[in-house]
Amino acid sequence: MKSQRAAAARLLRHVDPALHSGAAGKLNARRVAARLGVSVERLAPAVGYTPQGLVRNPTSDRLQPALAQIAHVLDRLRSLLDDDRSAAIWLRAPHPDLGGATPLSLILAGRAQTVGVLLHLAESGQTS
Repeated sequence: MKSQRAAAARLLRHVDPALHSGAAGKLNARRVAARLGVSVERLAPAVGYTPQGLVRNPTSDRLQPALAQIAHVLDRLRSLLDDDRSAAIWLRAPHPDLGGATPLSLILAGRAQTVGVLLHLAESGQTS
């Protein structure tokens, strides 16, 4: 039983289960917004939804691709940094490789993939 739990933990190490909800394991916009430290209303434009629609249906199938891009960024960030505070600081700090923009501002503008590329470069030791 202990070895099964260890195997399950290894399988999920690239995923933050706290961002998912329900038996179907769908990403939840409320949880993603909370991890980013923003309101659901602020997250809505980044995932192509109205604030009201996002509040009503935070696990919509239509949301899953956009939420997955953001969750992927958050998962990579979590693997690179030691704690949530460091991740929050990094998300809110102007970054020279982003022209002085913050990673969070790009995520909220629907450009999570750009932030993902930056994290990939950091993982491979290619940051400025």
